[in-house]
Amino acid sequence: MARTDWTVRRLVTGVLAASLALAISVAARAQAPAETNPLAGNARAIDGGKNIYRGRCGVCHGIDARGYRGSDLTTGDWVHGGTDAQLFTTISRGITGTEMPPHPNMSEEEVWMVIAYLRTLSAPGGAPAEQGDAARGEQIFWAKDRGNCGQCHMVGARGGRVGPNLTRIGASRSATVLAREIRKPEDVIPVGFETVTVVTRDGRKIRGARKNEDTFSVQIMTGNEDILSFFKSDVTDVIAEPERSLMPAYGPERLTDADLTDLVRYLRSLRGTTTLQH
Repeated sequence: MARTDWTVRRLVTGVLAASLALAISVAARAQAPAETNPLAGNARAIDGGKNIYRGRCGVCHGIDARGYRGSDLTTGDWVHGGTDAQLFTTISRGITGTEMPPHPNMSEEEVWMVIAYLRTLSAPGGAPAEQGDAARGEQIFWAKDRGNCGQCHMVGARGGRVGPNLTRIGASRSATVLAREIRKPEDVIPVGFETVTVVTRDGRKIRGARKNEDTFSVQIMTGNEDILSFFKSDVTDVIAEPERSLMPAYGPERLTDADLTDLVRYLRSLRGTTTLQH
């Protein structure tokens, strides 16, 4: 009996040791990807990477990779590092504090395939020169009689909270995407800022950005930055408005094309630090 117990202990110890060794191996591989892509230039890998990209990445970066909700991947402007190893880490682990999620279900080979495909997209000569005057765009951003963007958006420690924080928006949006979101903000509404209207029992309609909702309650932030919470049993309706943004559309009558170009240039300069003077 004692011998059997000893044998079982040895077996369990062996299994645990093997499992630990495997875990360490996997962790080491995740922490230290290859310095260069082993599938670089491989035609079959590039084709496979294109299919993976379209299924997993295109919804944010656009089917053509020129940016939709996420950044333009055709310019070679890799904010978080452009080496193969850095791109591998960005794709597999995501970027904390941004809309770039981790992709733990992608195999190492699949990540390298996507990178092989992305390398074929960079335009010759690198990223095009940015257009516009960032200093003037900053003035437009904060001016109450112009853009007045700071009323709802925060940059650094200054601004409002009704809309998304823009402190590093230049790292995640291309100029084309930013211009579209200013002209037509209802096209893509970020998660956590969807418009919802709560209808109270006395007939009042309170509109705000939905911050949280479950079966029994809903919490919204109004344009005055008030956080309101309602039990659904205490209201007559909660109306989701997926095609309506709390942000007004800035058409040419509000911002000329020149103003828009300068404002976008300023927003593109925001990458986590504020170097311009307010």
